[in-house]
Amino acid sequence: MKFAIVCLSITLFLQAPLLHADTKIYHWVDENGNSHFSDTAVPGTEQITADNKNLVSAEALKADSTAKKNSGSVVKAEKGIEYQAEIISPQNDMAIRSNEGTLEIHVKITPEKTNTQRLQLILDGEALGSPQISPTIRALNVDRGTHQIQVQLLGAKDKILATTQIVTVHLQRVSIK
Repeated sequence: MKFAIVCLSITLFLQAPLLHADTKIYHWVDENGNSHFSDTAVPGTEQITADNKNLVSAEALKADSTAKKNSGSVVKAEKGIEYQAEIISPQNDMAIRSNEGTLEIHVKITPEKTNTQRLQLILDGEALGSPQISPTIRALNVDRGTHQIQVQLLGAKDKILATTQIVTVHLQRVSIK
C-alpha cells in the first residue's frame, strides 16, 4: 500500500510542471500605453502563445545579414518614434563563466517595443538564430573565448529600428586536454 502511494506521489510530482505548460496568457495595452499580461481574460485582451523561442543555439545556421559596427544607433520609425536599444547585461569587457557555453543577454528598449517588433542577436558580426520577442535572449553552446554581441530591434519587413552598442564578453569554459 505504501509503495502504491509513493509511486502515485512521484507520478503526480513529475507531472506537476506539465499542468502549467498549457497555461493561456492574455495581453492588453491600457489607455496610458502600458502593456499588461495576465492568465485571466478580461475584455479587450488578446491571447498569446508562449513558446520557448528565446533560446538560440550557437550551432544553428547563421543568417546572411551582418551587424553594423556602430555603437547604439537610433533610427526613426514609420510613425516618427525614435527607438533606443541598450544591452544592460552583460557589461562590456565582462568575463562570464559558463561551462555550458550559455550567454544571457538583457536588452532595454526605449520607448517600449510593440508585440510585432522583434530582437535579433548579433554574435561576432553575424545574426544568430531567428529574431525573438523577449528582451532576454539566450545564446546556447557558444565557444569559449572573446565574443562581440549586439542586438538589433526589427520592425515590419525586418527593418532595423535601433541597434545596441557592441559589447565584448569573454566566455570561460572548462576545456579537457
